[in-house]
Amino acid sequence: MNLLSWVILICILSGLCLGQKQPICRSEPNVAGTCEQQIKGYTYEVRRNRCKKFRVKACKVTGNFFLSKDACNAKCKDSRRSGENGIFEFWTRAMSQFQQMFSCLIRLARF
Repeated sequence: MNLLSWVILICILSGLCLGQKQPICRSEPNVAGTCEQQIKGYTYEVRRNRCKKFRVKACKVTGNFFLSKDACNAKCKDSRRSGENGIFEFWTRAMSQFQQMFSCLIRLARF
């Protein structure tokens, strides 16, 4: 396989990886410890594309957990197209990333 084929393959795979939403948004909140402290915040629901209130008695919460609704929305919510299905949305993001990387490679090749 020549060099150009390898570069194109790497660009396509990178675009597909970057097209995915933040991994933290697809996970569950990680609850640690059995403290009596009630921790309040928000967690992102992928299926509904929204942040919902989350309360738990624990020592610490990490992962898909945000102290404010604004922080949750900024990190996870896809406000561009609320009516799209997941596959089309993923494909659009992946191709957008691929186009950006490919145009960057073209500019670098000109130098």
